[in-house]
Amino acid sequence: MRILVWNINALMPTVPNFVLKYGSLKGFFDEYSADVICFQETKLQSEEKLTKETACVDGYESFWAFSREKKGYSGVATYVAERYSPIDAQVDCLGTGSADIDREGRVVLTDLGAFVLINVYVPNAGNRTGDGERTAFKVRFLEALKEKADALRAAGRQVIIVGDLNVAASQKDVHSKLKYDWMYSAEEKALLQSLLNDYTDAWRLQHPQEQSVFTVWDEKTSARAFNEGVRIDYALLTPELLQRLVSCEIISTLPPKWSDHAAVLLELADIPTLPKHPPCALSSRRIKRFQQPKTSVASLFAKKRAAQTAATALDGSAPCANDRTDTKKMRTVECASAMGNQAIADGVSAADAATPSSAFVETSMEMALKKVDRGPQAMEGAEEV
Repeated sequence: MRILVWNINALMPTVPNFVLKYGSLKGFFDEYSADVICFQETKLQSEEKLTKETACVDGYESFWAFSREKKGYSGVATYVAERYSPIDAQVDCLGTGSADIDREGRVVLTDLGAFVLINVYVPNAGNRTGDGERTAFKVRFLEALKEKADALRAAGRQVIIVGDLNVAASQKDVHSKLKYDWMYSAEEKALLQSLLNDYTDAWRLQHPQEQSVFTVWDEKTSARAFNEGVRIDYALLTPELLQRLVSCEIISTLPPKWSDHAAVLLELADIPTLPKHPPCALSSRRIKRFQQPKTSVASLFAKKRAAQTAATALDGSAPCANDRTDTKKMRTVECASAMGNQAIADGVSAADAATPSSAFVETSMEMALKKVDRGPQAMEGAEEV
């Protein structure tokens, strides 16, 4: 399994770039052979602004968290290949659901069976030294994140935390020009260290000596050109999952204009798929406005009749006997369909296909259509059924 993690810094403006470079959003996923894609800072206004093309990528389902505090702010999305379809998903679930830490669209949790994946965008408190309202908010958020992950582990689950944690782990993860001690409060650094004590930083595990690889650069300066950055994007694993760890790399080749962040690509071996099951409640495949409307038999015949009428009007000819027969067939089907609808209204469901009522509807339709084949006189009787 390959998990791509990226603070995309606004999804919708980046989608056209994917189309130009890779042909589609799916083309971008295919470029990295990604089974799971975790975006942070999607900045979508609301679920109503989500398009089918973005939410329903072929072969994937998606899960979304939107900010309820400020439109076009924050936001997290997780795409999962259908063969790894989650059995459960939650969004903004660190507190009670109504707590302030659960109102900014910062968490998508998906249960992939072998582990629970937490895609998270931790608040940015700015360059502070412990003062300020947002620093206190960030501290409470990190505490709740740790509590959530620990509760899952206590229930016997393996956990992977991915995303933008907005705290660097040490001076090795910060360019030498930047003052690590001044960048974060003591509480922020202590809480990140508490996470790292129980959840292994996969990239640092595989690159213990690296000191010049970063995941974000200041957009207001030429920091990226001189690689004056910070590493704050992570993939953290419970120790039991380390035996499945194949690689964890930072992808810094994505065009800088797309985002101020680099991506993280995590690869795990031997992750089993789950038995086939219906999509869970928060899946994009459950969003009603993206589902194809069902077409009734009667409406199909109505479309055919409309097409025949239009063709007749174009050539100016009168309807032939076959056209009249087809019209009567359609009336018969509409009649039988109406009887079927009445049967359903009387308590017959689609699942009760073998009940006498539905069987009667089918028999009536078959008898009527058989009479059509015996000529116009039989058809007159069929219309009276």
